[in-house]
Amino acid sequence: MLKSAIISAAVFILLGTGVANAQSYYQKEASLYAELFGTGGELSVNFEKIIDGKFTVRTGVGLMGASFRKGYTVPFGASVLLGKDRNFIELGGGGTWIDFDDNGTDDVLFDLTEDQVVGHAIAGYRFIGDYGLTYRLAFTPAFTKDGFKPMGGAAFGYSF
Repeated sequence: MLKSAIISAAVFILLGTGVANAQSYYQKEASLYAELFGTGGELSVNFEKIIDGKFTVRTGVGLMGASFRKGYTVPFGASVLLGKDRNFIELGGGGTWIDFDDNGTDDVLFDLTEDQVVGHAIAGYRFIGDYGLTYRLAFTPAFTKDGFKPMGGAAFGYSF
């Protein structure tokens, strides 16, 4: 009888622990996403490492040419994620190396005439779903040699 009670108690404890673990949120450790009009120009692909579920470091490669002067970009930066589970406020900053082509035309938005690193800030909303779906809507102002340029962007991808 004592054996049956101990086995039953152990089973209930294990089942209870399993249910508690199944309901907890699985913390993602990295993200891969495409960003439209954000820190990387018109279109960029970014890889991001999530540290302790609150801090991110990212880098990527991007292209410009439809709205801006043709060129390549390399965005990089860091952010802090404020929130729980899946919904976050994201605050951060970084820079973007912009490498223009050599045709001598001016950039439409930034009025940049030379390759340079443009600083940027990030303030936005991020969602990271249980199955990896990630999206972000953010205000991403740029700080060029000529001053402040307001911008915004949207990112869609996968967290794992």
